Parts: sequence; C-alpha cells; structure tokens
Amino acid sequence: MNDLSTAAAALYKSVNSATSPEELNTLLDAIWRRHWPMGAISDDEAQFLAEAIQNRKPERGLIAQSPIVKLHARLSSRFRTRQRPRSPDRQASRDRRRTLGSSSSMPPAMRAMFTEGQRAVLAIVAGEVKHHGVCDLPYDKIAAIAGVCRTTVQTAMHEARRLGFIHIIERPQRSRKNLTNLIRITYTEWTTWIKRGPTAHRPPSCELPAAGLIGSKAVKMVNPTKNTDTRKKLCAKIAGAAHSNDRRQSIRRASLPDSVDGRSQQPGVKA
Repeated sequence: MNDLSTAAAALYKSVNSATSPEELNTLLDAIWRRHWPMGAISDDEAQFLAEAIQNRKPERGLIAQSPIVKLHARLSSRFRTRQRPRSPDRQASRDRRRTLGSSSSMPPAMRAMFTEGQRAVLAIVAGEVKHHGVCDLPYDKIAAIAGVCRTTVQTAMHEARRLGFIHIIERPQRSRKNLTNLIRITYTEWTTWIKRGPTAHRPPSCELPAAGLIGSKAVKMVNPTKNTDTRKKLCAKIAGAAHSNDRRQSIRRASLPDSVDGRSQQPGVKA
C-alpha cells in the first residue's frame, strides 16, 4: 500500500522498527483504540497496519534462539544432558513396585508415612544397608529396581531425611561427575527391624542358593518320608548299645575269681 497518510506512514515505520512482540501488541492496541477512532487513519490503513503487525509476529513455539544464546547453553554444561529413563516393560515395573511396596522392610509405624512407590524405594535402601552397611546405588538404578521414576526416588529420600530416618552423604567432585550419595539408616528401630527380619531386596552378590530359603538364612529341608530311615538308625543304635553292654558284662565275669563269682565249691564235694 503506497498511498499512506502521514500518521499511517509513521505507524508503519514503527511497526518495522519494533524488536519484540510486546512492542507490536502496543502498536496494535494504539491503532484500534486511539488512531482509528479519532480518524487519524482510514479503515484500509488500519487493516493494512494490523496485517503488517501480524506478519511480523513470530509463530508460537518457533522463536529462534540467537547464536549467543546457543553458545552460552553449549558452554554452561560440560556434560551431556541426562536423558529421561523409560521402563521397557511397564507391567513388570508395576509388579516390582507393588511387591516391594507391600513388603515388610520397615516397621508398621513407618509404612504409614510413605506412598507405595516411596516404600519400594526404601525397601531397596534397606536391602543394601543390611548386606553392605550402606547404600551407594545411583538414583536411576534405584528407580529401575523399584519400578518408579527418578522423581519418586528423590521425593522418598527427601522425606526420609526430613523425618530423621536416613542420613545422606553427598560426594561432589570438581570438574568431574559427582560420586553417588552414601545413604545410611539412622533410625534405630528400623535398623533392628531389618537385622531381624527378611528383606525384599537382596543384592546379587549376597544371593543364597535357591533351595531352602527362609528369610535371609538357608535352612535344611526335611522330608517327612525320611522318618522311616531315622527310626531305623535309632533302632540300630539302641541294638548296638545293648550288644556292647552284654559283651562288657561277659568280659567282666570272665576276669573275676570263682569266689567273687559265687561259683566256689566246698572241699570234698564233687561238682
């Protein structure tokens, strides 16, 4: 549009020199609320300026970053951005979460303070502390074993530390990735509980043979059909003891004199 009035030309110049969407919105508001109602610009000029403002606005979600912003983002982090882990089998993760969350890895008073996912996380911590004395697993691995997300692990750790159940030792490293946190149980009742009872989580290095497991101790499986063998062994043992006793008595009688044995004869009496 070439034949613009003086006011419309000034507004068009302001539209082209605007540097942000906020300035464009201010100009659009001024056109429809001040310049057009007062007759400073015509209807066609107002429509032309509104279309020019709309064309200059960036599309939503497509605002390009400047090279300086990209360079700053690249230099601010020396490590690759952590990717959000996803469970390859949601059904298996849910089953693990429910199994660990319903296990008896903590006292009943503690169970009521945490959700199912948080109880599953603390069950992993309890198993590691019982077998290794401390839990040094990374949060991502705890989340994978417990069948929860990383945020649930962080929430469970924060809540347990706030209530005084655990103590977390952070191990930062300069110019390198930080070491995993060391998690120790400070609640005496919980420590006694996991020492006396079984744990739902057993580290691979502490696994026992599959046969005859009760809790965390291996026991010898007894078959009821073996009672007959036990009875036979007992009878043989009793018979052997009786035979040995008879033999000892016979040897003792043979070694005693006749007078002691009660078989002495009077003189002149023929036996």
